[in-house]
Amino acid sequence: MIPVLSALLTLLLYDVIFVCVLLAIFGLVAGTKRAAFAVMKRNFVGYFSNPTGYVFLCIFVFLTSTAAFWPHDFFNQNLATLDQLNYWYPWIMLVFIPAITMSIWAEERRQGTDELLLTLPADDFDIVIGKYMAAAAIFTASLLFSQLSTSVTLAILTEGGLDTGLIFSTYLGYWFVGATMIAIGMVASFLTGNLTVGFILGALFNAPLAFASLAETVLGRSELMGLKWGELIKNSGIARPFDDFGRGVISSSSVIYFIFVTAVALYFCMVLIGRRHWTGGKDGNTMAYHYLARIVALIVITISAVVMFRSKDVARRDMTDGQVSSLAPATLKLIRELDSDRPIKIDAYISNEIPEMYARTRYELINLLKEFKSTAAANGRTIEVNLYDNIDLFSEEAALAEERFGIEPVTRMVREQGTVQQKRLIMGAAFRAGLQKVVVPIFEYGIPVEYELVRSINTVASGSRKRIGVVKTDANMNGGVSMQGMSMARIDRHPLMDEWSKQYTVDEVDLESPISVGQYDALIAVQPSSLQPAQFQRLLDAMKAGVPTAVFEDPFPLGRQDITPTSEPKQAGGGMFGMGGQPQPKGNIVEMWDLLQLRSDGQPQPESFASDLVWQIFNPYPNLDQNTDPLWLFIDENSPGGSRLTTPEAGGPESVIASLNPDSEITNGLRQVLTLYAGSIYPVDKPTLKHTPLLRTRGDTGTIEFSKINQLLRTGRQNEIARNIKTLKPSCTVAMTIEDETKSADKPAEADGETSSDAPALKVAYVADTDLMLEVFLQIRADPNSAPDLRFQFQNVTFVLNLIDWLTQETDFIEVRKHEPIFASLRMIDLVKEDANKGVREQTEQFQKTYDEKVREADEAREKALQSLKEELKDMQEKSRDGKIPQRVLEAKQIEFQTISERLQTKQDISNVKAKREQEKNIADIRREADQKVTSIQNKVKGYAVALPCIPPLIVGVVVFAARRLRERENISKSRLK
Repeated sequence: MIPVLSALLTLLLYDVIFVCVLLAIFGLVAGTKRAAFAVMKRNFVGYFSNPTGYVFLCIFVFLTSTAAFWPHDFFNQNLATLDQLNYWYPWIMLVFIPAITMSIWAEERRQGTDELLLTLPADDFDIVIGKYMAAAAIFTASLLFSQLSTSVTLAILTEGGLDTGLIFSTYLGYWFVGATMIAIGMVASFLTGNLTVGFILGALFNAPLAFASLAETVLGRSELMGLKWGELIKNSGIARPFDDFGRGVISSSSVIYFIFVTAVALYFCMVLIGRRHWTGGKDGNTMAYHYLARIVALIVITISAVVMFRSKDVARRDMTDGQVSSLAPATLKLIRELDSDRPIKIDAYISNEIPEMYARTRYELINLLKEFKSTAAANGRTIEVNLYDNIDLFSEEAALAEERFGIEPVTRMVREQGTVQQKRLIMGAAFRAGLQKVVVPIFEYGIPVEYELVRSINTVASGSRKRIGVVKTDANMNGGVSMQGMSMARIDRHPLMDEWSKQYTVDEVDLESPISVGQYDALIAVQPSSLQPAQFQRLLDAMKAGVPTAVFEDPFPLGRQDITPTSEPKQAGGGMFGMGGQPQPKGNIVEMWDLLQLRSDGQPQPESFASDLVWQIFNPYPNLDQNTDPLWLFIDENSPGGSRLTTPEAGGPESVIASLNPDSEITNGLRQVLTLYAGSIYPVDKPTLKHTPLLRTRGDTGTIEFSKINQLLRTGRQNEIARNIKTLKPSCTVAMTIEDETKSADKPAEADGETSSDAPALKVAYVADTDLMLEVFLQIRADPNSAPDLRFQFQNVTFVLNLIDWLTQETDFIEVRKHEPIFASLRMIDLVKEDANKGVREQTEQFQKTYDEKVREADEAREKALQSLKEELKDMQEKSRDGKIPQRVLEAKQIEFQTISERLQTKQDISNVKAKREQEKNIADIRREADQKVTSIQNKVKGYAVALPCIPPLIVGVVVFAARRLRERENISKSRLK
C-alpha cells in the first residue's frame, strides 16, 4: 500500500506544479485583463453549477477508462502504459471537446447575452481569451479527474511501480491536444447560434487533425510530384506531435506545434467576433479579404515553424522513470559521428498480431525507432525510418518484406488465453546505406533491441567491418565433422559465429601459415591445446606479436564431449574394429601460460597439465534442484563471501573480491555468468604483465582434482562429487585479461626492422572454460521464458560479446548493452499468473505421482498374480528334466502361463491408458481453472476501472441538481409547489 501511495503522491506533485503554472498564467491575465478573468469565472462556475456538466464529465471518464483498460491488448502487452487510450483519445476528443465549446458563444446568442458581453469595457481579445480560459479550465478539471482514476488503477496493478513520469507526460500531451481542439471548436461556436450545429461543426473542424493519422493508410506511401502526400498529411495532424508525449518525451517541436495551431484558431475567433465592426461598412468585403490574408499568412508561418522545429528540437526531455525513451550515451555518440552525406534507411515490419511475450519487444522497437529518427534529425544526420506497423501476414507490405529483404513470418509456440497454440508473426527490420545492407529477420524478445539497432546502423554506416579470425580447432566453431572412434558426428556451425558476423567479418583460420600483425583485429581460439604443435606455436607467435586474442581453454568440456580436454591425449578417429588410432601430438598449454605469466592448480603431466576444477557452494535459483552440481559455478554479483580477503590477484591486503569485476569494461554492469566444470588461473609471482580478473568465485569455494572428477563421472557416481570437495580457497579466478603495459598498444608495428618498443602490445583474454559458450545460453538469451519456473538471468552471451569488443576496441557496443530500460509491468497480474502456474505445477506433480503409484501397484498386482504360476512352471520344468512330467504337459503349461501373462499385461495396459487419460484430463482441468482465474481477475479489473470512476461525478452531479432545485423552491409558497 505504501508504494502505491508513494507513486500517487509523486504524480500529484507533478500535477501541482503544472496547475501552479496554469494559475500563474491565469493570474497574469486576471491582473492585466480583468474583463477576461470575469468572463472566464462566469463560464467556469456556470458549467459546474449545472448537472449537465457532471454528466459530460462522467461520460468523459467512462470513455477514457474504457479505452485504457477494456481492450485485451492492455493485458496482452503487460505494460503500465496508456497505449490503448492514446489510440482512441483523438476520437474521444471529437465527442467531448465540442460538448464544451458548443455553448461558448452559441449559448450567448441563443439567450441574447452576447450583446451584453460586447458592451463590456473590454476588447475582442478579452472576450475570446476569457472564453478560452474558461473552456481550458473546465477541460483541465475533467482531465485531472480522469488522470486520478487511471493512475489509481495503474498504481494498484503495478503495486506501486507506476512510471509517474510517463503518465504525467502522456496526460500533458492530452492537455495540449484538448487545448488545441478547444480553440478550433470555439471557431465553430462563433459561427452559429444553434447548440446542435455548434457541436457538429466543432467535431467537423477538429476531424481533419484527428483523422490525419489515417492519411497514409488511405493514400499509401507512393510519391506524387516528389512528395509523399500520405506521410505529409499524417504528420500535419495531432498524432505526430502527440506521439512524443505518449512515449514519455516532452519535446519543444511538439509544444510549438500545439501553441501555434492554438494561436491561429484563437486569432480566427477574434476575427469572427470583431467582424461586426466592418461587415456592414462599405469596405466590408475588402476587410474580409484582408483578414483572410492575415489568417493564411499565420497558417503559413505556423506550418513553417512546425516543419523547422520538427527537424531540430531545441529541447527534449525523457520524463519516464525507467528512461525507456532515451538512448544510451554510446548510441548518441554513434549518431553524432555518422556521416551526414550517407543517409541510412530503416524499413521495419511488424505484424498486427503479436504474442504476449513479444509485446514488450514491439513496444521498445517502435519507441527506439522513433527516437533514432528524432535524435538523428536533431544532430543533423539522416535516418529515414519506414515503419510498417500492424500489417497483415498476407498484405502487400508483408510480401514486400519477404521479397526485398527476406523478412518472413516466423512461427512461435505460445500459451495465451488458456491454450497452447502456434502463432506466426513478423517483427524484423532492414538497414541500408549505399550498397551496405543488414537484415534482422526477427527481434527475439530476450535480445536487447537497442543493441541490435545500434549494431546494424553502425555496420551499414561505416561501410567496412573489422575482421576477426576464429581458429579451427576441435571445437569446430564453423561446423564440421567430429570423429570419435568409428563414429562420425556432424557438428553444426556455432550460433555465436552468426552473432559475430552481424558486426564483424568473420574468417576461419587454420594456422597453416603465420599470422601477421594487422591481418586480423582479433583472434578467437577455442580449446587451442587441441591444435597441432606447429599450429599452436603460430598462435603463440601471433599473441607475442600483439594480435589481440581471446582464448577459451577448458580442462573438462562437459557440454562438448567431442572436444579434447586439456590434459587428455588427442585420439585419432577411424581405427580398426572400433579402436581409435594412435594419440596425436597437440599443443602444450603450459607454453601459453609461460607466455601469459599464468599458473593453475593441478598436476603437471608430460607435454600437458591436469588442471584442478573449481567448485562453489552457491545456487541463486531456489526452484532448481537443491542437489545442484557444485562444479556449476554461478558467478553472481550477489554471491556470498564478499568480505575483505587477502589474495594475490585481489590487489593486496584488505581487497574486496568481486565475482564480476566492476573495474573492467567487460564485466562492469553484468549480473550473472554460469560456467561448468571450469579451471582456475592465477598470475605468477611478480608478473611483468598486467592481469585483470574478470570472473571469480567466492565464499564456499575451492578446487578438486581432475582425475577424481573424471573417475566419478566414468563410474556414474556424480552424486559423490559434493563429498569429495576438500581444498578450500578464498577465491578462484576463472577468467582474466592479460596486457603488456610496457608497450604502446596504439602504435602500429612497422613492417621492417621494428623494435620491441614499436611492436603492438600483448593483449589477451583468457577464459578457463568453453561451456559458457554452449548454444543453450544463446537459446536462453533469445527465449528467457524457456524455463519460466527458474527465470534464468545468465549473461554468458553478453560476456563473450563484450570480450571480443574489448579486444577489437569496439567498446561503444559494451556501453550500449549495459543500457537496459526499465518498464513498469502489471505486477499484480504477474503474481496472479505465477500463483496459478505454481498451483498447476504442484497439482501436475501430484497427478504424476498418483499415476506412477497406480502403475507400480498394477505391476505388483500382475507379478503377484503370476507368482504362483511361475513357481508351478518352475517346478514342472525341474520335473521335466528328471523325466517325471511329459514334455507336452510342460509345453501346455507354458502356453497357459503365456496366455495368462498376456491377458494380465493387456489388462494392465488398458488400465495404464485410462490412468494416463485421467491424468491428462486432470492437468487440462487445472490449467483451464488457472487460466480462468487469471481471466477473471482481468475482467474484474476492467469492470472496476470503468465503473468506479463514474460514481463520484454522478454523486456530485446529483448533489448539485438537488441543491439547485432547493434554491429554486426557496421563497415559494407551498400552494404553488407541485
